[in-house]
Amino acid sequence: MASLKNVSELLEDVSCPICKEILRDPVITDCGHNFCRQCINQKTTATENPQCPLCKLPVDKNAFRPNMLLGNIAEKIQAMDLAEFQPEEKEPRCQKHKEKFHYFCENDNKFLCRECHDSKDYKTHEVTSIHEAAQNYKVQIETQLQILGQKDEEIIKKKKEGEGAIQVFRAQVHLERLKILEEFKHVRQRLEEEERFLLSRLSWLEQQGVKQIEEYVTVTEGQLTTLRDLIRSLKNRLQAPSMELLEDIKNTLGRSREFEFSNPIPVPTNLKKKINEAKARHESIIESLKKLTDNLNTEGKEDKSTFLNSLDEKDMENWYLLQKNNSDLPTSVPTTLDMASADPNLTFSQDLKKASLYVIDGTLNRQAKPPQFEKFHCVRGSPGLSSGHGVWEVEIQGPSDQDGIVGVVTELSQGFQIPNSEPNCLWALQISSSGCQPITNCSIRENLPFSYRKVGIYVDYEHGDIVFYDAITKKHIYTFQTSFDRQVFPYFGLKTARSSITLSP
Repeated sequence: MASLKNVSELLEDVSCPICKEILRDPVITDCGHNFCRQCINQKTTATENPQCPLCKLPVDKNAFRPNMLLGNIAEKIQAMDLAEFQPEEKEPRCQKHKEKFHYFCENDNKFLCRECHDSKDYKTHEVTSIHEAAQNYKVQIETQLQILGQKDEEIIKKKKEGEGAIQVFRAQVHLERLKILEEFKHVRQRLEEEERFLLSRLSWLEQQGVKQIEEYVTVTEGQLTTLRDLIRSLKNRLQAPSMELLEDIKNTLGRSREFEFSNPIPVPTNLKKKINEAKARHESIIESLKKLTDNLNTEGKEDKSTFLNSLDEKDMENWYLLQKNNSDLPTSVPTTLDMASADPNLTFSQDLKKASLYVIDGTLNRQAKPPQFEKFHCVRGSPGLSSGHGVWEVEIQGPSDQDGIVGVVTELSQGFQIPNSEPNCLWALQISSSGCQPITNCSIRENLPFSYRKVGIYVDYEHGDIVFYDAITKKHIYTFQTSFDRQVFPYFGLKTARSSITLSP
C-alpha cells in the first residue's frame, strides 16, 4: 500500500497551483507549467500583459495546450478513495475513565465519555452527542462563512472606491498646479517666492497622496488577509473530522464574529482640508491679481504661516527636505489642441482651447480609425507626456444627443491614425447622453449608466494610471491601469454637428 508521503507528493503533482484543487481540464503554458484551464484563463484575462503565476514569465493566453496525459491521471486520482491511504490514528479516550468519548459539553466545551456524562458534575450542563454537536456547529460555520464572504465583497468595493478617491485627490493637486502656473506667468518676476511656496505645498500634498494610497492599500489588504485567513480556517474545519472540528471551536468562531472592517479613510480630513485651503487660496490670489496685486505679499505671508503652523514635526521635516532643491519641483504646461493632427471637419478657437464640429463633410474625413470610431472627428492634444504626471479637463457641449471621446493615445507609427491591429494605443471614455463606456482601441470594457458633461483626465506615466473623474463633482469615474513604452497624448473626438469640446485650464 502506498505511503501517506507518496500520496501527498502525487496529489501535489496533479494539483492546480492557483485553486489548489486536483486539476480539471489541465493545460500547459509555454514555460511548462500546468493549470486548470478555467483558472489560468481567469488569471490572464484580467491583465493586458499576462504572466505565468509561478515563474512570472510572459505567456500567450491563446497558446495554452491541453495536457491529456496529466488530465487522465488527475481523473483516476479523483476517482480513488484517498481515505484508505490515511494512517490509522489512535482514538482519543477519557483520561479519567479510559473510555471513548461520546458526548460534547457546551458549557465546558469538553468531550465526555459515558461515565463523565452520567456523573453529577454534568447533570445541569447542556450535553449532546459529538455528532449532533458537530452538525450544530457546522451550521454556525456555514452561516459565518456567508457573513464573512459578504464582508470580503464589501471591503473590496470600499477599497476600490477609496483608491479612486485618492487618485482624484492627486488629480486635483495637479489641476491646481496648472491653474496657478497659468495665472502666475504674467507676473512671475514679482511673485516668484509666492509661486514657489504654492507649488511646493502642492508637491507636498502629492507626496501625502502617494503615501496615503500606499498606507490605504496596506491597511485594507492586511484586513483582507486576516479575513481570508479566518475564512480558510473555517473552511478547513468544515472538511475536518468532528473531533478536530470541535477543537477550540468557540474561540475560532469568536474570532470570526469579532472581525470587523475598520474601513480606513482614503483621504484623511486634514489632507482634504489642506487641498481645500490650497484651492481657496489659489482662487483668492487670482481675484487679488485682478483687483490689487500689492496685497499679494501680505496675504502670502499669512497663508504660508497658516500652512506651516498646521504641520507637525514630521511633516515639517518632509517640507524642509522638499525645499532643499527647489529646482526639482515639477512644472506643467496646460493642454491645447494640436491642429496638425485634427480631422478637417473641426474648427478651432484662437487659443486652441476649443474645437467645434459645425458641418460634417464625409469627403474630408480621411483619418483611418477602427469601425467603432469611424463617425468620430478626432484631434490630438499637446504637449505629449513621456514622464511624470499630466491632468486636463474637457467639457462637451452641443445637442442633447451629443457623443464624444475623451482620453489618451500613444505616439503611433502611422502618425495620428489608430489602426485596428495597433495594441494598447488608446484608453478613453466614449460619452453619450445615455451613459459612457471605458474603451481601449475598439474594445468596450463595460457600460456605465452615467453621462458626464465635464470630465477630468489624470495620467501618472510611471505607474501607468489613467484616471477619469467628474470634473464638476470631483467623483471618480474609471481608472485604466497599463504600462507605457512611448509618449502619450490627450485625445478628443466629436460625432454630432454643432457640438464642441473646451479644455481647461
